[in-house]
Parts: sequence; structure tokens; C-alpha cells
Amino acid sequence: MSRLARFPDWQSRLSSYVLENARRPFKYGELDCGLFVAGAISAMTGVDVARELRGYSDRRQALARIRSLCGRPTVEAAAEHLAGVFGLAEISPLMAGRGDPVQLGEGRSSKLGIVAMHGFEVLIPYRDGLLRVPRSLALRAWRV
Repeated sequence: MSRLARFPDWQSRLSSYVLENARRPFKYGELDCGLFVAGAISAMTGVDVARELRGYSDRRQALARIRSLCGRPTVEAAAEHLAGVFGLAEISPLMAGRGDPVQLGEGRSSKLGIVAMHGFEVLIPYRDGLLRVPRSLALRAWRV
């Protein structure tokens, strides 16, 4: 198990990453919920936690990659697997802070996002750019 460490200037790196992606639309293999979260973690730590999952271009391929790596084709399985590999402790969503990954929804409707810089909302990729939803909708969270 590897433990991630945030750069000393992680807040400005994360802020830049969010601004760069604010208007980019959701696209599997480029800016879907998992890769958005992985990009945020990379901005904060320099580690690409999704390296083994990359290389897909649609939902079917994404779920096949997740199944081959994690045993189950779900967003939850990918989050749990990568949290274990990289030493991200699961925390209460109420304790999640800026940049921490969170899970919204369950099953086929689950999505991953990150806690926004002000801490009250979660950012997730959407068709017209990043969508902001209340942090209170998060079901699970992990500390980076």
C-alpha cells in the first residue's frame, strides 16, 4: 500500500485543475467522474491513481476495465480498490474537506466527485462542464 502526500501548494494546484476543467464536458476516457477525481488527486499529489484504468472511450469499456481490475464493474468497486492501493482512509462525508473524493449515489447511478474549495459542494463532470451539488448528498468519502 502506497500513501499519498499532498504537495505544500496543493490548494493552488487543485484550484488550477478545477479552473482548467470547469467548462470541459463529460466524456468517457477523458473527463468522466473517475478520471476527474484521479486528475484532482494527481494535481494535489503528483500520483496518477487511475493509471491502470486508463485507455477506454465509452461506458462499456470503462466498466470492463473496472471489472478486470476490481472484480466488480462498479464505480464503488473502483473507488474501494484504489483507496486500498493508495492508502486513502474512508471518512464520514461530513468530515470530507477540499479535494477529498466522495461518492454520490449507489449502483448504476453512482458517481465520484471532489469536495469544492469552499467545502460546501461537490464537483462532478457533467455535459456542460463541472456540476456543483450539495456535499450533503455524498454517501462515502476518502481522505487524500
